[in-house]
Amino acid sequence: MKKSIFLRVFCLVLALLAASAVVIGCAEKPAEGTETKGPKETEAETVDPNTVADLPDMNLEGYLYSVLHWYVNGWENRMNIDIYAEAPNADPINDAVYNRNTRLTEKYNFEIDYTTLAHNEVVNAMRQGVNTGDDLYDLVYARLTDVAGVVTEGDCLDFETAFEYVDLDKAYWDQSMRKELSFANHSFLMASSYNIIDEDATAALAFNKTIARDNNIPDVYGLASTGAWTFDALEDIMLGFESDINGDGVLKEADDVFAFLGGKDVSPSFYFGGGGRLTEKDDDDLPEYVFNTEENYDIFTRVCDIMYEPNFLNHHTISNTDDNYYRQLFIDGHGLFFWMRMDDPRIMRGEEAIDFGILPIPKYEEEQDNYYSMVSRHTTGFMSVLICEQNPDIVGFIMEAMAAASYKDLTSAYYDVTLKGKSARDDESQDMLDIIFAHRVLDIGDMLDFGGFTSTLLGYQSENRGKYDISSKYAAAESKIESDIWDFIEKVESL
Repeated sequence: MKKSIFLRVFCLVLALLAASAVVIGCAEKPAEGTETKGPKETEAETVDPNTVADLPDMNLEGYLYSVLHWYVNGWENRMNIDIYAEAPNADPINDAVYNRNTRLTEKYNFEIDYTTLAHNEVVNAMRQGVNTGDDLYDLVYARLTDVAGVVTEGDCLDFETAFEYVDLDKAYWDQSMRKELSFANHSFLMASSYNIIDEDATAALAFNKTIARDNNIPDVYGLASTGAWTFDALEDIMLGFESDINGDGVLKEADDVFAFLGGKDVSPSFYFGGGGRLTEKDDDDLPEYVFNTEENYDIFTRVCDIMYEPNFLNHHTISNTDDNYYRQLFIDGHGLFFWMRMDDPRIMRGEEAIDFGILPIPKYEEEQDNYYSMVSRHTTGFMSVLICEQNPDIVGFIMEAMAAASYKDLTSAYYDVTLKGKSARDDESQDMLDIIFAHRVLDIGDMLDFGGFTSTLLGYQSENRGKYDISSKYAAAESKIESDIWDFIEKVESL
């Protein structure tokens, strides 16, 4: 049983860390509290108030703050590392999390309980909690590809309205993901500086610098920095690259060096990277499916061109489809380019045998305004609070405090120290990281997979090698797409 004593306060005092929310409960567990009013803490003039939480001093009386997070067997590198740290260990991210948690739990007098479950069990636990009114977990992170039904059925509180002390306009709440994840002006899932798992799920490319030098590959850093890193530029390099190292006429991952090590994820990430969209929002913040245009067809066709090249290895079509095996192929020197998520460089930084650089997903054409980086729905999860939460005031308070406290230290530990300082092997890669994270994309059509069409795009290359008939694929799915969107809108409008 969680224990708390909490009285809603109406005088907000500016403090360094924090946040909170309104009382919205669905069970009868009491939620009381005590507030200690203290003098305002003055910020240095150089501190942007948009990065500081407006919180009162609060004694949460030993409240047990319970967090549930998903995992997938074999994905140890994707186990959550931003919620809980047992002790300092000299790792920048671990120590930033440990120091943040220690500082806030002592300041506000609460405890953290952290639980992980297999990804499919997380969704079951969410539904069970809603059905029984049992709030075993205050904050839940479900894998994004699993959570659509729970979110669209009104089982989660709306971050836009449910939490009095949560200020979503602050800099430590991710405005880009807020826009991408919302529908009908509801935000049932949120991203903030509290977490880095969505940054880890951001798509990018790596390239083997040794192989590039030995094969006189053009200056890809220069191409990227000038906006000329395009589908054409990548394919030109692939066409001129000799992959059949042993000369037996057969390309095998264990014997040869492929121009591009990729997988099914290349198709949506390159499609979005090329400026394509599955959905766009109307004036009511509701999705409209927009794939069926000549421009989007052209973008996807060019993605197919790249993935159909003989020296592109789709690791989902070989006998060993394990992500770790796929990454090891690149580490062992079997690929010039390597499609990755941003959790991969942290693993590869310990591999002295490989000297790699980091690049953004290429543009469709040079005139494109920006590089775009897809956030993978398969390897991320976002913050959610169930409607059965009995103490949303306290939970919101802690979430805001955690997000604000993470804005400087955890973000720096992840981005500046770990990615730029340790994972990036050169100054150019550091510049590329700024480009990669500047414009991230999470299309709600990808997240909710209307009509199963995202899944169709994921499997298209392995099923249709050398055949360009994506229009008929769309035509076959169109009625189901439209039906799914209307069902979705009806659910949203009934919330």
